[in-house]
Amino acid sequence: MLADGSTVTPEAVAAARGDDEALALLVRTYHDRVYRFGLQVCQDPRDTEDAVQEAFAKLVTRPQVVRHPGALSWLMTVVRHTCYRLLRPFRREREAPLDTVAEPVSDRIDAQAALERWELVRSIHAAIARLEPASREVLVMRDLEGLSGKATCTALGIPLATMKTRLHRARAELRAALATAGG
Repeated sequence: MLADGSTVTPEAVAAARGDDEALALLVRTYHDRVYRFGLQVCQDPRDTEDAVQEAFAKLVTRPQVVRHPGALSWLMTVVRHTCYRLLRPFRREREAPLDTVAEPVSDRIDAQAALERWELVRSIHAAIARLEPASREVLVMRDLEGLSGKATCTALGIPLATMKTRLHRARAELRAALATAGG
């Protein structure tokens, strides 16, 4: 148990000691969440893969982070900074590749309902992609990834009040964009 009352998994302790299998388990545990977050920030699968790979490569060299229960927040912070570094030279607006999003459709759902669901998901993703990067990051971390407010603040390096303000504004902008698109 750590000083703050949180616990460290045995896998994290083993990974911090250099156990490759334990480190592989940590990668399997966090990879999908970190990748989804990176995709929201980078908006390009190749840049996202580079950013995630760089984050895990840095994790290997930082045993104190591997042992820390906030390793996921640390990974997301590294991915965010790497994405920004990759985007900086281009300074261009990118459209999120929303046409490639496929939503699983149950056999019980008819074609019309499946189309309506796909269009809703697509419009939500498009609205999220149009948010300012700072607002989008907070929204993705809190509402899509389910991180706590404290973990989100740690990952973004911002105070709690700033995170709450950005989240409130992002949700309001998202609601407004969806209301405009729907009616």
